[in-house]
Amino acid sequence: MASQGFISQSDLDKLTTKYDQAAAAVTSARASLEKAKLNLSYTEIKAPFAGRIGKVNYDVGNIVSPSSNELAELTDVDPIYVNFQVEEADYISYRQKHEGSDSNPQNVPIDLSLRLPNNSSFESKGTLDFADTKINRSTGTVELRATFANQKSIVVPGLFVTLIVESKDKKQQALIPQAAVQENQQGKFVLVVGADNKVATRIVKLGRRINAMWVVESGLEQGEQVIVEGLQKVRQGAEVKPVEKQVDHSTGTISNKTDAAS
Repeated sequence: MASQGFISQSDLDKLTTKYDQAAAAVTSARASLEKAKLNLSYTEIKAPFAGRIGKVNYDVGNIVSPSSNELAELTDVDPIYVNFQVEEADYISYRQKHEGSDSNPQNVPIDLSLRLPNNSSFESKGTLDFADTKINRSTGTVELRATFANQKSIVVPGLFVTLIVESKDKKQQALIPQAAVQENQQGKFVLVVGADNKVATRIVKLGRRINAMWVVESGLEQGEQVIVEGLQKVRQGAEVKPVEKQVDHSTGTISNKTDAAS
């Protein structure tokens, strides 16, 4: 039979006290470790999102604190957002035409594209992701926002672009050079050459501008010849000898069709 050991109550109390002190020291050490980890995390600043960083205001070794100025500016460029405004009359007309339809901006039946400052087209198509619920009293417009995928970072914040808004319900319409359009008391008109080579006036209703061209909504029939040069030299009813010309849709430059073909 194994012998059993005995200690006094006093010795037991001493051992219990030492155990409690050791446990308290472990807890304190763990707290110090967590504090050290927290302080170490303050030495590394992590971006809350992926993006491109601009000018850095501080270098390695500089002391910074919460009262310091911003370290750098981080910009999210993909996707890129394009803010624009719509006239209140156009907005109301759209609401009347689509009364009772889904109010979600992403379900609006329009195509969105961008033309860049160098007159090239941006490769990505956009979607409408925000439409304000009120009209700005000072400008008489409604604020909207479109979003475009921008994986190649072509479009950068602050860039001035031309937003092209088109209905998904498209139809063929004539384009005429802006240089061919004149205006009188009756409105905008163009000069056309009939089958008898005589000049006639056509009052036209024009839509939006596309570069150097104007969309004709009404007033011209398919196949009619519009005078684009020498407008000051011709008059209603005069007989002319028409020469077919080529018009550059982007610049409006007029050239002989044979020169353009060559």
